[in-house]
Amino acid sequence: MGAETMVTTNDVMSLNILVLLLSFFIPFCLFPLWIQWLKKKNIRSKGHVDHIIDGNTKEIKEKTPSFGGIVFILVPFLVVPPFLGTISRTYMEFSLLALILGVVGFLDDLFKITKTSKGISARAKSLGQVAASVVFLSLAIKSGALDSFHVPFLGKIVFTQSWGMLLGFGFFLTFIMVGTSNAVNLTDGMDGLASSLSLITLFFMTVMGWNFKEPTLHYLMLALIGSLLAFFLFNKKPAQIFMGDVGSLPLGGLIAGFAVYLHQELLLIFFGGMFVVETLSVMLQVFYFKRTKKRIFACAPLHHHYQFKGQSEQYIVKKFAGIQIAFGFVGMMIHLLAKYYV
Repeated sequence: MGAETMVTTNDVMSLNILVLLLSFFIPFCLFPLWIQWLKKKNIRSKGHVDHIIDGNTKEIKEKTPSFGGIVFILVPFLVVPPFLGTISRTYMEFSLLALILGVVGFLDDLFKITKTSKGISARAKSLGQVAASVVFLSLAIKSGALDSFHVPFLGKIVFTQSWGMLLGFGFFLTFIMVGTSNAVNLTDGMDGLASSLSLITLFFMTVMGWNFKEPTLHYLMLALIGSLLAFFLFNKKPAQIFMGDVGSLPLGGLIAGFAVYLHQELLLIFFGGMFVVETLSVMLQVFYFKRTKKRIFACAPLHHHYQFKGQSEQYIVKKFAGIQIAFGFVGMMIHLLAKYYV
């Protein structure tokens, strides 16, 4: 019996490693070709240079192609199905989530190139994000995968017992998903920043959800880590490619979707701590300026504040990544303590 269990465990581990490796090497081989094609077609977005204060850096970034997210978001959904045998409902739910947010991000990037550097309107982007979140949550609730909300140290709250609770928690979960999608999008303003922070978030969430019974979730999370790691190697300074909104919007949505499926929505505050900090810096800046006509930060989001203060991109990215790791360990400690005491 022990030997059979050991074989089964080894098989599962081997499959997980294979998913991770395939999802890394496929985009790692594709990105040079993708970058070359984008440069040949002169497909690049000027939206990445709005807050750049050094002239030379601006010139370099204007020559850097965007749309990197198409590759690292698409690859996991191509790699995972053969390992599942059949297309699961979980796979379909996350596919729709990524597809809708990807289309919204693609249109935003496309408008920045062909029509206006500001992209699509904020209202249109928000509607797309809300639609993606509502579709995902509705399918997850209907399939029975999502029926409760977990609070550390207090346990779970079943919200499908009444329409009032269902709508209330539905609004709250939608807020979390839209907020996370926006947070990753806001953070995507420096070479390697959003990709490195997302990798750290996904790593801690994958460790936390290792015993989750649904294999699709494991595969998708590992596949996204692999493909995002490959992208990071081309996105770190000096970036050869940017993810664009076609990458940042679905990336944030998928991270939130994983947290919802793992019933650890509140712990996402810690696992994605720097995304929360970046978003709060923008909210505080806007609120304070409207009230006083003064600014708290030299520029928002926060990473641009430090850039204006003279810190290098590499230093800011490393500093933010270190803080994100610390946030992740705090989240893991809360998770483990909550399991012990509840």
